[in-house]
Amino acid sequence: MASVRDDPSNPDAGFAELYAQLPDATDLWPWLELAEGAAPPVLYLGIGSGRVAVPLSAAGIQLVGVDSHPGMLDRLRGRLSRTDLVQSRIEDLELGRRFDLVIAPSNILYTVERLRRAADHLADAGALAFELANPHWLRAGGGDGVRVRAFDGNGARLEVDYHLPDGRTITQHAEVAIVWPEEMENWLASASLRLQRMFGRPDTELIDSPSFYVVASG
Repeated sequence: MASVRDDPSNPDAGFAELYAQLPDATDLWPWLELAEGAAPPVLYLGIGSGRVAVPLSAAGIQLVGVDSHPGMLDRLRGRLSRTDLVQSRIEDLELGRRFDLVIAPSNILYTVERLRRAADHLADAGALAFELANPHWLRAGGGDGVRVRAFDGNGARLEVDYHLPDGRTITQHAEVAIVWPEEMENWLASASLRLQRMFGRPDTELIDSPSFYVVASG
């Protein structure tokens, strides 16, 4: 079984290759609804190879995309040739412009440094919407191809299996910091943000949802 790692400081070429082989998302909840209610363009942090971005663009959403992985962006430029794509770590991002909506549809805004930099790109009355891994679900052992190898309440070491169309399985190794839903208001306040909404996946109680979603404002 092949494996890849997610390391923004030292990108793994295999990580980009893996994501390029995954099918595009067909369920755009909640990102499409949020984007349709915002003034364009939408800033997409961690845009990757376009699994969510390409369908959003096809639905008429104008995006500005940011990713630290050059391989991801190389592949995406061929798919979204008219989209402004920026290679940068979130921690280093300085676009010199502000957005009505900033989204991060994956578990990447789990550090205060990244959260603050995302908040820096919000327009007045703008919204930041992001997804985080649910520590309650991780503490219970994960599931659905996610194995929790270590968990201490502040961070987790994970293995995530991806089953490719050609029959191969590739495992992603990741280490993530933990943000507890119960601490969200204080955590957002560290970036001068206020909680607007926090919810789990549809028809799922937040505590049981594999990931949860946060909408915050400045």
